[in-house]
Amino acid sequence: STQSTGEIFDEWRAQEGGNVSHHNPEKIKPSEMVLRRSPVRTFTFSGEFQTDEKIPVVGLSLTKRIAVFKNAINSGLSYSHVVSVAGMAMSQMTIQLLGGSCRVNPQNHNKPPVAVVLVSSGDGGKVALTAALHLSQHSVNVLVLVLDKPQGCDGMLNVLNKYLVQSVSCLPSVVDIIIDGIQDRNTLLRWPGWLDSVIDWTEESAAPLLAIDPQHPTKLPRTPPVAKWSCALGAPLLSQGNVGRLFLIDIGLFPSAFQDQDIAYTSPFFDKFVIPLHRTTS
Repeated sequence: STQSTGEIFDEWRAQEGGNVSHHNPEKIKPSEMVLRRSPVRTFTFSGEFQTDEKIPVVGLSLTKRIAVFKNAINSGLSYSHVVSVAGMAMSQMTIQLLGGSCRVNPQNHNKPPVAVVLVSSGDGGKVALTAALHLSQHSVNVLVLVLDKPQGCDGMLNVLNKYLVQSVSCLPSVVDIIIDGIQDRNTLLRWPGWLDSVIDWTEESAAPLLAIDPQHPTKLPRTPPVAKWSCALGAPLLSQGNVGRLFLIDIGLFPSAFQDQDIAYTSPFFDKFVIPLHRTTS
């Protein structure tokens, strides 16, 4: 039977003994996160996505991405590494979306930007917590709402204790950005009781939302929080629902992890760890 993404990440956890705004974000310079020049190497394969530099990127079904992740697990890629790298990349991307050094710096006499971080028990929640930890040290006013407590994150939650809010009703109506770590497949399939109130708040807030690796099942009670930007982890999914502007985070996947799926993988990242993607197929 097909394993869920959560079960695959469970294998990563078990392997380590763990438990199973004045700034307009549209004006962000692409060169801050992507390549400035076209690479010298030539690419002879096609993909469902491509980068700004026309480098092809293959989109995967959920089943194929699970298989790639399993190959990476068997080759030694650790769960903690994936969460750490993805969280760091998310925090860097968030700072750029907020305005980079123009907005986040000690000489800025305006109020610091406010970022609300939504956390569920899924893997996106752990990535969101890691991003919140980094942002809290970079002159961003972070508010963390833990809706379902992720396992194995007690230490991080203790460090972030002063940034935690108790409920959706405690969130301000005006924020600069929302980091959404609640759109993993398992959370959406469960559709916990708090989800409707969170969706209502995101709609009322109208703040731009950055989603972490959204995985939308076909049928849901209502539309999940609408993302302006989304980040896929390692490889983009062919079917992710309405994810807004899609970016790809380098989590350390390597060509041999793709081989038994007959996928000719060449890293599209070069000197970057987060790159924008464009669909080449409908």
